[in-house]
Amino acid sequence: MTAVAVQRKRRGQKTDHMRLDIQGLRMVAVLTVFAFHLTGWPKGGFVGVDVFFVISGFLITGNLLRSAEKNGNVSFAGFYKARAWRIVPAATVVLILTYVAAVLVFQSYRANQVGIDALFAFAFLSNWWFAANGTDYFALSDTVSPIQHYWSLSIEEQFYMVWPALIFVIGLVVARRALTHEHRMRFAGIVMATVVVLSLGWSLYETATSPTWAYFNTLSRVWELGVGALLATAVGVLGRIPARVKPFLSWAGLGLIAASLVLITEQAPGFPAPWAVLPVAGAALVIAAGVNGEPGQWLLRHPASVYIGTISYSLYLVHWPVIVILAALTPPSPVFYVAAVALTFALAVASFHLVENPLRYVGRRRPEDDGLPPLRYASLAALTLVVVGLAALTLRPVTAHQVPPAAVPIPVAQQAGVPGPQLGPLGAALQAEIAAALQATAWPQLTPPMEEAISGDLIAPPDVQKCGGTSALPDDQCTWGSASAPLRIVLIGDSIAINYAGPLHQIALNSNGRIQLHVEAMGGCQFSEIPIKNQIPENNAACPGRKQHAVDYVNTHKPNVVIVSNSYGEKVSVEGSAVSPAAWGQSMQQIVGKFRPSVGKVMWLSAPPAAMPGKGIDSCYGLKSSVPADCIFARTRHWDAMAATEQDVAKTMGGVWIDSSPWFCDPQGLCPPFVGSTPVKRDTAHMTQAYAEKIQPVIVETLTAAGVL
Repeated sequence: MTAVAVQRKRRGQKTDHMRLDIQGLRMVAVLTVFAFHLTGWPKGGFVGVDVFFVISGFLITGNLLRSAEKNGNVSFAGFYKARAWRIVPAATVVLILTYVAAVLVFQSYRANQVGIDALFAFAFLSNWWFAANGTDYFALSDTVSPIQHYWSLSIEEQFYMVWPALIFVIGLVVARRALTHEHRMRFAGIVMATVVVLSLGWSLYETATSPTWAYFNTLSRVWELGVGALLATAVGVLGRIPARVKPFLSWAGLGLIAASLVLITEQAPGFPAPWAVLPVAGAALVIAAGVNGEPGQWLLRHPASVYIGTISYSLYLVHWPVIVILAALTPPSPVFYVAAVALTFALAVASFHLVENPLRYVGRRRPEDDGLPPLRYASLAALTLVVVGLAALTLRPVTAHQVPPAAVPIPVAQQAGVPGPQLGPLGAALQAEIAAALQATAWPQLTPPMEEAISGDLIAPPDVQKCGGTSALPDDQCTWGSASAPLRIVLIGDSIAINYAGPLHQIALNSNGRIQLHVEAMGGCQFSEIPIKNQIPENNAACPGRKQHAVDYVNTHKPNVVIVSNSYGEKVSVEGSAVSPAAWGQSMQQIVGKFRPSVGKVMWLSAPPAAMPGKGIDSCYGLKSSVPADCIFARTRHWDAMAATEQDVAKTMGGVWIDSSPWFCDPQGLCPPFVGSTPVKRDTAHMTQAYAEKIQPVIVETLTAAGVL
């Protein structure tokens, strides 16, 4: 029996087992979210949010129905007043403190982004805001907002702008026809069952066609809250479940939640639908088992579980800002995890006892026995945890400002035994600037400023970038240079090709009628026979047609040169299986073979060496304490493997491979964040337009030496 139950028994009060089970389930949800966000497995966090949705739908619907039974119908003023005092104060305090922390830790441009995120979160619109940002393929930011977790709170509040009105309308029908409360419950169940079916159907469709929108879209998530609401309308039936069955239902529900943590992975398609059915069903079983039932199981009703569940809202609010901001200040280590756990629980305890719990009872009498520890004990616990967290941070390893080790000691072309074009005078001068940048100890005055390059720079001029969309534009809109040019070039590939199209189209325009460039590239569309998965389903759907259009264009116009340029990132097929560099090279050879007889020369232009995810310029430069050495990255072995594969394909097909790494890195494979006074990268993969202009003469020199121009 729990501490709360013992106290109630001594006072002759009835133990609220349903409340204990709900708090225990909240504990499961919030610790799942916290643990998996802390360790970097986001799908585990997804599962916890699904459980929260079911709990919220059950509790709020139950409150609405009880209010309607007691007062004759729903009181909108009472409902929204109670909801506001329950949700808004703690959420607002966390938003303000997170923004203040961002101002102290981050550069102004990133702190401003956090401020904008906070405004959308305060208005309960952050799910739409993050959905819109997530579908921008060319915004390859590797920074994470410390407020991103507010998306789920936004969905809940949007749902509760509509659901009370529906129950109110049902109440009017009940009153007009002089029906009973049981009829109200039945009508509410029918309405919510319809909503669940429609929302789940839409979620299945949108998950298959646009998973980013499905993840954040209220319409694709309502069914999860609706399942909880359905449980609330069926408490009479659930209360008649045999007592001996209830513990088995509860453990089975927890088993489904645990199974979903294993089965739902980053590679598993179908989230939120149908995979979210697993944790939703698990939460529903646990709640159903607790309705009017004494039997239960120890895990959910243990005092520690009940207390963590009680503070779960504050714990959910503070955990993500703590993780994101600490991760920006210290590398992953045991010290980081100790500090994150200690500070998260300290802030959660303080938020609950000082803000959330006192304000939720404004205008209402607070329960005399709520089973919570006295404020003095909670304050002592929070202070102790703060001391532990800060002490851990003082022990963090000193790793700041260290240059990463070079991945490969010699140029790739020499490793593979394929002679590359020798650096000309312009290339040698660029290498000297790169070497100087690698030795810089302070940020110079950059043009454009780094924050502008990161947040506002396109990957190509607007008239060029528009050619990289899902629909092929008329040929003349993506062609530059004279129609009678003796050298006609077609550029094919994904967003990397679009990135290179910026300087290449200027080269054509400045060639005095000698060169014509036509762009047949598409962002997110790898030019290979194997369909490579992209994060945006619209791109996956459009890619085969765009690739075929490129093949047809080459076969029809028979250009002198075709340039192929693709991203070197990890490859996963649309079916979800990993694609090895060898398989990727073979598939690229197959698709190029479809037009090889129609073109004089095929050239493969390697992708710029890319930073590892989470190590891009927007992440490292975003800290106020950053120095240039923090943003140096090393060319990776994966890049070298992809480069060697392309060299083999070029050799087999009688083509040319161009090593672009000397444009960005030194011979040891170290790549600076700026060269001269120009920022190099706008994200992990793409160069800035300013840097594209800077290296344009070197590109001309390199392609001329290779016999392409």
